[in-house]
Amino acid sequence: MITEIAFLNLFLCVALVLAPLMTNKFFLNDSKVYSDAHKISLFVLLIGVALSLNYLSVVWPLFCSFGFFLYLKNECKLTFSMKSIAGCIPFVFSLIASIWFVAGVNDLHLLGYNRTWSFYAALHGSFLGWIFIGCLAFLSRRTNSSKFYLWGCYLCFTFFLLVAFGIDGIPYIKRIGVVGFSLIVPFLIGLYAFNLKNKHKGSFFLTMLSLFSIAVSMILAILNEFWVDTPRIAFGIPIMVLVHGVMNAMLAVPCFFMAIRLECDESPSRLLVEE
Repeated sequence: MITEIAFLNLFLCVALVLAPLMTNKFFLNDSKVYSDAHKISLFVLLIGVALSLNYLSVVWPLFCSFGFFLYLKNECKLTFSMKSIAGCIPFVFSLIASIWFVAGVNDLHLLGYNRTWSFYAALHGSFLGWIFIGCLAFLSRRTNSSKFYLWGCYLCFTFFLLVAFGIDGIPYIKRIGVVGFSLIVPFLIGLYAFNLKNKHKGSFFLTMLSLFSIAVSMILAILNEFWVDTPRIAFGIPIMVLVHGVMNAMLAVPCFFMAIRLECDESPSRLLVEE
């Protein structure tokens, strides 16, 4: 029988592969060194799983730190700006998510979180913080891009913190974050779809799939937060994992990233960013 932990591990596998691909494509100019470090890190993690050597999971925060170092090394040549700072946000989330990943794998009960909740924290940090905000930061740096992408980075960061501190703190803070996410994320994905203006049909299709998925996901999140009679469990697994998790981790965020990447591959000049 498939368990909740099994689903979370599946989603984590997607994040471990996808997030660094986004980072390398959008922020590190397809760095071979970073790509090789990614492959080595995944190999070490696989050895850890195969031999039950949980402590090998520390390779992931080391890899994430290396990626941040490469970015800062490149950014020191650029003008200090709000866009440069926004570019740091996904790297910060990569470090946070990696720490929660290690805490979950080794069941460290960091901040009192058990393995399941540690993986939840790692997943949210990876998909919403690292990949999604990373996509926004990249879009904000392109020539003549909408300022909504830049402010979206900071708003998503703020809403993420509200949810994080509200889970075990003041409930209404979490609710503000949930509502904020439920409005800003579909808006930004929809804005990107609108800006495609019937160009790049493949990217448009992926963006619309992402928009539909995130809409379903956010509706479920709102119902789960505000409607006490919302069904919570199906087949012995939380519905938020079955639906919300699948929609975000397997469709919404990956499709958004792939849509942007496909557009850039079809129009290489669109990869150029403002310095």
